[in-house]
Amino acid sequence: MSGPVLVVDDDVDIGLLLRDRLQAMGHEVRGAADGEAALASIRNDLPSLVFLDIEMPKLNGLEVLRLIRKDWPELPVIVMTAYGTIARAVEAMKEGASDFITKPFDMEQLKSAIAKALERKALSGEVVTLLGDISHDIKNLLSPVVCGAELLETEIDELVERLPEMEALKAAASHKLCNEVIAMLRDTASRVQDRTKEIADYMKGVSSAPRFGPCRVAEVVDSVFKTLHLVADEKGIRLSHDGLDSLPMIQADERRLYSAFYNLVNNALAEVPRKGSINVRGKNDPGSRQVCLWVSDTGRGIPPEVRETLFTAHTISHKAEGTGLGTKIVKDVIEAHGGQISVESQEGAGTTFLIRLPYQPPGGARVSS
Repeated sequence: MSGPVLVVDDDVDIGLLLRDRLQAMGHEVRGAADGEAALASIRNDLPSLVFLDIEMPKLNGLEVLRLIRKDWPELPVIVMTAYGTIARAVEAMKEGASDFITKPFDMEQLKSAIAKALERKALSGEVVTLLGDISHDIKNLLSPVVCGAELLETEIDELVERLPEMEALKAAASHKLCNEVIAMLRDTASRVQDRTKEIADYMKGVSSAPRFGPCRVAEVVDSVFKTLHLVADEKGIRLSHDGLDSLPMIQADERRLYSAFYNLVNNALAEVPRKGSINVRGKNDPGSRQVCLWVSDTGRGIPPEVRETLFTAHTISHKAEGTGLGTKIVKDVIEAHGGQISVESQEGAGTTFLIRLPYQPPGGARVSS
């Protein structure tokens, strides 16, 4: 174990008892008497493991757990509970606790809970690394498939054009079949690339810290539109933005912000019918030192059962090929900037995402104008 164990309990006697037992097992131990002190301790020196009491003053254990999961998603948390509050412990497990133990503590129970929590943490890190490597390799392996399909299509078209008229007529059926196969290869490869990019973006989001710098939202949205305009043009969908050029420069991770807007616009393209539109509108709010952004589409809207799961750990997609990762990426990006995101949607009347981004994220350096 590379870091200390943090014991969070407002009962001094229980806290000391647990510290003594953990130290006897060879662990370095820190203590905190309430939820606020626990969060301050974690920010100051990240522990390897947290033992967290459910019933505490100021912030209760569930509130502390939610904040830990938001800022330190990989940090193992073992919930401590009395027999009368086991239902709360089950609730904590649903919120992302690694395990729970009941008071009074048994030495073997402690050892088992610690071993399981640290094993899960190690496995989680290995899975992130593995998925990141797999995504990278698949993306690289698919590149020659996509390029090869395009070259093959061009070569076959030129070959058929050079055939004598009679031979060309005989080859027409074969040419049609070849084009159908090429279209299938290109479409399938494109879908795999899109899915792989979703996974890769998510892995980057959970495995690296944001890199903030001066950023103009208008330039990020323009870049997204340039990437997606061919898809939009093919479907007859109009991409537009209003009010972005007048927004102030903000402090942001431009790569992640691009990923957020890309996911929102790309998701909308799948839902908006031909001749529909997608618009990104911006407005400065100097009073709250935020920029407000609305991403609106004229699509079919989001069903209530899907809308309720957006931005949660249980997010689902209502697209046949969707993973639901896209909206999870968007939420993580906005929250990493200290912002908020909400959605309004009505079936048959389109969808609007409202994003609020501060001029600078919490703890970020000021932007020079």
